[in-house]
Amino acid sequence: MKHFVLLLAAILLLVLPAGLAAAPLASGTYEENEYLVYVPDGIDTDQKYPLIVAFSPGGDADGLVKTWGPHADQNKCLVMASKIVKNGMDIPLYLKRLRKLIWERVGEQFPVQTDRVIALGTSGGGMAAHLFSFFHPDTVGAVISSVGYIHENSLKHKDTYPQGKVCAFLTSPTDFNYKLMQEDKKFLTSLNWKLKWYEFEGGHRTAPEDVREEALKWVLQTLQE
Repeated sequence: MKHFVLLLAAILLLVLPAGLAAAPLASGTYEENEYLVYVPDGIDTDQKYPLIVAFSPGGDADGLVKTWGPHADQNKCLVMASKIVKNGMDIPLYLKRLRKLIWERVGEQFPVQTDRVIALGTSGGGMAAHLFSFFHPDTVGAVISSVGYIHENSLKHKDTYPQGKVCAFLTSPTDFNYKLMQEDKKFLTSLNWKLKWYEFEGGHRTAPEDVREEALKWVLQTLQE
């Protein structure tokens, strides 16, 4: 009987259409208490896709999905947007929980790469992305920071700061964080990070769509090298 069952299973694998082997994941925005997950069209459950973890200064998860969702569509990424992380809170403490959520919940529910997350954000969200890479290098593979600099406390720990990761700096020459980000570039260069510098006009704001798209494509390509 056991051999018959195995034979039947083998026959079914041969005769069933290939598309049935990997059911596509329904696209759209999935909401949880602490975050949103945006899933673009064409995501199959038998592959692992890049995961963008997005932060903002005010925990605006809806805004993050609106900003980065189109880029996820273009590049077959999923977006996890935090409702919790915001300026003024103990971000490092919460990042411990966030890592746990990614590995034990998001990684189980969605087909994502949990060991090479792309952490990103604007201003304080960019700083949070840098903090995530500093405290949890086993999870974060790359950072995209738009007008956000590395926290000064992190800079004091060069001996334990992660090495050899990827970072795209999105900045404006008229932004008040511009010089700090230039120092961050020197700091990460000394730690063998792969870096790309993008400039745009407009001061302290989220980088324009075309700059964001170019930066994300570069990060995705560099992570594969």
